[in-house]
Amino acid sequence: MKLVLLHGWGCDGRIWQPLIEALRAGDATDVAVTLLELPGFGGNSGCPWPDDETLLQQLYAQLPADCLLVGHSLGGMLAARMAAQRGQTKIAGLITIAANATFLQRADWPGMDPETFARFRHSLADTPKSTWEKFCGLQARGDAAMRRVLKQLKDWPPPSVDGAWLSALECLGRLDNRGILREIPLPALHLFGGKDALVPAAAADKIRQLGATAEVLVDCGHAPQISRPELVAEKIRAFLPQRGDGPISCGEPPLDKSAVARSFGRAAATYDAAAHLQRNVCRQLLADTDSGWAPEVILDLGSGTGYGSEMLRQRFPRARIVALDLAEAMLRYARERRPAADNHIVADAEQLPLADGSVDLIFSSMALQWCYRLPGLFAELRRVLAEGGHCLVATLGPATLHELKSSWAAVDSGVHVNRFLPRDAWLAAAAESGFSGALRAESRVLHYRTVQKLMRDLKNIGARNINRDADRGLTGREKLRRLTAAYEPLRTEAGLPASYEVLYLELAAGRCGRGHVRLVDGGTFAEKRDQG
Repeated sequence: MKLVLLHGWGCDGRIWQPLIEALRAGDATDVAVTLLELPGFGGNSGCPWPDDETLLQQLYAQLPADCLLVGHSLGGMLAARMAAQRGQTKIAGLITIAANATFLQRADWPGMDPETFARFRHSLADTPKSTWEKFCGLQARGDAAMRRVLKQLKDWPPPSVDGAWLSALECLGRLDNRGILREIPLPALHLFGGKDALVPAAAADKIRQLGATAEVLVDCGHAPQISRPELVAEKIRAFLPQRGDGPISCGEPPLDKSAVARSFGRAAATYDAAAHLQRNVCRQLLADTDSGWAPEVILDLGSGTGYGSEMLRQRFPRARIVALDLAEAMLRYARERRPAADNHIVADAEQLPLADGSVDLIFSSMALQWCYRLPGLFAELRRVLAEGGHCLVATLGPATLHELKSSWAAVDSGVHVNRFLPRDAWLAAAAESGFSGALRAESRVLHYRTVQKLMRDLKNIGARNINRDADRGLTGREKLRRLTAAYEPLRTEAGLPASYEVLYLELAAGRCGRGHVRLVDGGTFAEKRDQG
C-alpha cells in the first residue's frame, strides 16, 4: 500500500513531517509516502489556482495506484471528491483529518459562520502575511499542545501569500461534500479534533448519520498530525492492509469453495431469521426485471433457502425455474420449506452443469461474491445464456463491513472479515465476456446494539470469516472487549453501523466480441429495521 498525503489551506507538505516521523518510528517503515502540494502552496508557490474540475484531475493524475489517500482540511475535502469520482481506480482507502463536509455552516450542518468567513477573506486580501499568522493561531487554538503547535506552524512560513491563496480559500468556502460522502464506495475514516476552532467536532455526528465512519480525537485542535502524530500514525497503521488483508485480484481466491459450502450449509436453518439485508437486496434486484418480459427458463444462481425462487415464481408463474447452489443443505431446506423451483442442483457457479444457450434469465442475489475468478465465471454465464437472454446480479464490494474491519485492525493483525473484489473487476470481466449493460453501486447500512449481535447475525447467515488466512482459534473475552472498545466510537443514535457495498449488474448477452458495461449512480440506504 502507498500512502499519499495532501495538505490543507494555509500550509504545505511540511505539515506532515511529524506524522511521517511517527510512522517511520513504528511498524509502517515499508509504506511508501508521497506528498502532494496544492497549486500556489509550498513547492508549487506561484502556480495559479485552477477551476475545481481541473484541480481534481491534476491531483488525481499524481496519485500512484493502490494508495491510501490522507487529506487534511481542504485537502481532505478534495480527497473525498477524488475518492467518490465515478470509475476511479487508484484510491483504495481514504482518511480525512479536520475536513468537514462543508466548511461553511449550511442549514443545520455545523461549520464556520459565513460572515466570519467573509471577514477572514477580506483580511487575507488586505493583509496576507498577518492573516496567515492569525490562521496559524486558529489551527493551534484549543489543542492541549497549543503552544507547541503554534510555534511549529510559524516555523514553516510560506514562500509567498498570493492570489492562489485567495482562490483556494474561495474553493474551501464553495465545496459542499454532504452528498459526496454518501457515495464513497471504499473504506473511509474521518478524523476530527475535539477542540478544533475551525471545524466543529459536532460535524462528526452529522457525518456518521450519512453512514460514514468518523472519530473525534479528544483534546486535539485543527492539526492533530502535529500535536498527536503518534495517535494519527496509529489510526493510519490500523487502516493499512495487514497480513494478506490487502487488495485481492481475480484468479487469487482467498478461500476454499468447500469451506463456503460447509458454512452456508450449517446456516440453512438460521439463515432466514437473520437475512434482513439479503431479502431487501433480492427484492430490489427483482424490481429491475422487465415487467413485460416472460423468460421460459430461469436460473436462480446461489438460490440459498429459496426466497428468490419464490419471488421469481410469483413474477413468472409459467417459467421453469432451476435453483442452483453450492450448499446441498440449503437446497434441501428450500425443497422442504419453499418448493417454488422446478429443479434443484448442487453445483459451483464457475462450473455450471447446464447446456449451452439453455437459460433465458440468470438471477443471482448475494451469492457471486464468493467467486474470485471472474473472467471464468462470466464466460460460463455467457455460455449457458440464450441469445437475447439477460443476467441480473447483486453482489458485494470491498467496502463491505469496513467498520468491523477497521475495528478488528485496532485489536490485532489477523484477517477477520471476508474480502470481496472491486467494481472494476466486475465491469472488466462482464464486458470481456460479451455482456453489455450497467453496474450500480450503493451503500446499505444496518445498525446493531452490540458487536456481538452483528457477529451472531453474520454466523447465522453463513457469512462467518472463511478466509484461508483467518485465525482459527476462539475469540477470547479480552479480544471481544478490545473489539467493542474500538467499534464504540462509531456508534450513532441508530446504533453501531455495519455498511455493505452492494453492486447491482443488469446485463444482456451480446452477439459476439467485447461488450460494454457502464457505471450508473447509486446511493446510501440506512435499513429501518432495528437490528437489536
